[in-house]
Amino acid sequence: MYRDYILYLQKQGKSKNTIISYSNDLNSFFHETNIKPGDYVTAADIRKWIHLMLNPVDIKQLATSTINRRLNSLRSFYAWATKMKKMQHNPMQEIQELKSADEDSEKIMWLTEDEFENLLHIIRKKPVRSRGVNPEEKYRRDRAIIYILTYAGLRVDELSNLKLTDIDLDLKRIRIVGKGMKVRTVPISNTLLAEIRDWLDFRAEMATQKLYVEDYPYVFYSQRSPRFTVRGIQTMIENYSLPNKKLTPHMFRHTFCKWMLKATNNDIEKVRRLAGHSNIATTSRYLKDSYSDLADAVDALPNF
Repeated sequence: MYRDYILYLQKQGKSKNTIISYSNDLNSFFHETNIKPGDYVTAADIRKWIHLMLNPVDIKQLATSTINRRLNSLRSFYAWATKMKKMQHNPMQEIQELKSADEDSEKIMWLTEDEFENLLHIIRKKPVRSRGVNPEEKYRRDRAIIYILTYAGLRVDELSNLKLTDIDLDLKRIRIVGKGMKVRTVPISNTLLAEIRDWLDFRAEMATQKLYVEDYPYVFYSQRSPRFTVRGIQTMIENYSLPNKKLTPHMFRHTFCKWMLKATNNDIEKVRRLAGHSNIATTSRYLKDSYSDLADAVDALPNF
């Protein structure tokens, strides 16, 4: 039954990383509860698992968002199992997501304009060495990646799979194949257009030195693969982490959403469409001010 579900996800067009995430979450549930995929499961079993995750032994406590992600993976699995008549009862019908406190919401982290400027300075002055890539090639590639993540709001797997044919410089737009094979189009700002052109011109120059590059269909390549892998992008960005702030690819997507809300005077529907969120509630999370924003507001109170 478990394998049938994985095949179902593949037929639904779920990305490889999404399927791996679902699989890991389900395996965690079955392993930690000693339950098999075909066993009869009750809501009480699920609640016991939630209790275990909230009160772990000898390991770091899981974030509320992580627990909710695991529950959503389980919800999807049992919804499929009951729909396909493989099970008569869906134990997730009575289970709701955990509510996050304000402190949990702060885990949605983005970069301030000053932090982004500081990051560009770090990339320029202190390039992280990479085997098989000359410093200029790495600098231009890394800079272009960070600009596209920040100014177009791509997910890391969307960036990894971005092809040369997905970019239309004349019409100034990027075609993005997102979750569930949903396609969206994001306009390219003048700032991003200059960065993309700079990288593509340099990429064409590199193709005359590394002949295999000319045959690669992806915008970003690695020395061992036609495309820069998700893990490769994650590692590259982590290596540029700022003091007291670990960088992740998704942080730039958060930055895009936060900056776009500011630019559109909090028009969450526009930002939802640009970011490819299926639910506007996901976009509305960015309306919440960060802790530093709240601290600045408190400091602005009059002194007497």
